[in-house]
Amino acid sequence: MHPDGHPFMKAITRYFRETTWLILGAWLFVGNALQADRSVTLSTLPGKLRFDLAEFSVLPGEKVALTFINNDEMVHNWVLIRGDASTTMMVAQKAWAMGDAAADRQFVPEIPEVILHFTKVLESGEKELLEFVAPLEEGSYPYVCTLPGHAFSMKGVMKVLAAPAPDQWIVRAQDDAASEDPLTLHPHHAPIVKRAFVEEGPPRSVLMGFPGGVNACFDAETCVTSFGWFGPFLDIGPDWGRNANQRGGGPVKVLGERFSSSWGAFPLRLGAKTLTPQVVFKGYELRGVDAPVMEYTVNGAWIRQVIEPSNKGVGLKHTFTLDSGVVTPVYIYLDRAQCDVEASAGKWDGNWLAIEPEDNHSFSIQTYHQP
Repeated sequence: MHPDGHPFMKAITRYFRETTWLILGAWLFVGNALQADRSVTLSTLPGKLRFDLAEFSVLPGEKVALTFINNDEMVHNWVLIRGDASTTMMVAQKAWAMGDAAADRQFVPEIPEVILHFTKVLESGEKELLEFVAPLEEGSYPYVCTLPGHAFSMKGVMKVLAAPAPDQWIVRAQDDAASEDPLTLHPHHAPIVKRAFVEEGPPRSVLMGFPGGVNACFDAETCVTSFGWFGPFLDIGPDWGRNANQRGGGPVKVLGERFSSSWGAFPLRLGAKTLTPQVVFKGYELRGVDAPVMEYTVNGAWIRQVIEPSNKGVGLKHTFTLDSGVVTPVYIYLDRAQCDVEASAGKWDGNWLAIEPEDNHSFSIQTYHQP
């Protein structure tokens, strides 16, 4: 008898034949399920905080395979949103306000009603394939990088159109040489401090940019944080003489969205609320520290003030270290109607914070806004 004629061998042959067809059928099914109607490759522009595509178009309901490539040295993600420009900024600010949990959640807040699809946060040189079905409803669907501060420039639009024009399928970002884009100064891995004239700012500005996308303007004349802003740091083009018929020295421009610092006039009083503070700026220190330190005297007492982003929301944290010779209460005035305020020491009486001598050597105050 031929070996294949044995019942056992027949069963084995039938088993392998059926298993082979099952595997082949499953492979064909998966291949068909993942086959995209539209393939799009989208990248970051190195050092520009921009995507290389300003917009792209897809048909309603078609399967899209989007490859996101991070060519930049910074980390980035890609988030597709249902909404408009205000929705995009709301999502970005909520991502920043997530604090320490942001990294674990890929800087994507839980807003399922507006967030359609997203990639993980990609390191430099990484890429990710994202497959999804385009919405059935025609319209414009913004996309953005939600890393802190990136949303002001890293944004674009996916258009869902039944019949896109030939020039609507892929629209590349405008080349810098032909655009009016700012000459942006970016703090990548450490804070930046720049002394410069700034539009709509104090004459003696000390401008601080932080990698997280929150920035601050300190007035060296009054020793007050004049304002903060969320987004890119500075357009330094005017200071470099970029504009026509200008030889440099023009005021730099704040980029992004300003927010109130709530400080107003110089807020500290030593000894009594009614005592007029005599403030003298002594300089700042950055070398060897993680955040800028402003140094000044108040009625002769030396004060060091560290300024850094708040970890409570979009805002700033100020840590004050006073001369050990200050043995009187410290009073601080803040307009608490302008934002949320949190102090590490003292008691509030309206807008006045009173800190007793035993607690006034070092304390912090955070002023922040919840998106």
